[in-house]
Amino acid sequence: MSMQPVDQQAPPRPVPDAASPVTSPAFPTVQERIYTSVLAVDIVAFGDRGRDDGIRRHLRERLYAHLREVFAMTRLPWEPSHREDRGDGVLVVLPPRVPFPLLLDPLAHHLHAVLRHGNRMASDAARMRLRLAVHAGFVRRDDHGVVSEAVNHLFRLLDSAPLRAAAAASTADLCMIVSDRLYSEVGGEYGFALLDRYRPVEITNKETRTRGWIWLPPGECAHDGTAASPAL
Repeated sequence: MSMQPVDQQAPPRPVPDAASPVTSPAFPTVQERIYTSVLAVDIVAFGDRGRDDGIRRHLRERLYAHLREVFAMTRLPWEPSHREDRGDGVLVVLPPRVPFPLLLDPLAHHLHAVLRHGNRMASDAARMRLRLAVHAGFVRRDDHGVVSEAVNHLFRLLDSAPLRAAAAASTADLCMIVSDRLYSEVGGEYGFALLDRYRPVEITNKETRTRGWIWLPPGECAHDGTAASPAL
């Protein structure tokens, strides 16, 4: 059960329409507080000694190219989103009114497919595996970027021991964790997410005590051959 501070009541979310692309106003100006979705992604083992700076530059270029492609596939707005480079990853704050369900199964399946395609002829050192965290909450922009409890919470999820363990125990190119809040808000709405593909984990990371929901691609297995993401 989440112990994170409870934000004010969130505004109603729009219903996804598969027949038309998502349109959303640009991220609001400095000091305006909005309720929106946030995601963070980082490259597994980015600093591994088997990788030199040339490979790391290549991985960073691939990461941004893949995210642009996947946002287009998922009908998520890339250009209006606020983005911050994190060296081995990226923080993305989406504009308000983007439908939350798109950030679960649709985004994860598309990103996994693009990663698998990009890795098909990659060497071990150039193979890119990702950890992805998604959350929703209130965010405020300032002159230097964004600040909010929601962003702090997002990175606690991304850096959590359960997600790292899932990535280490799996052969998957993508491991995703969804915040308890976002998982509850989507709740299988519109059929965009198969919630029995997510397994709950308890997270203790610095001051954060919460529950998260880990998703691994269908058919991916842990190193011991067991299913990495069984139905609950």
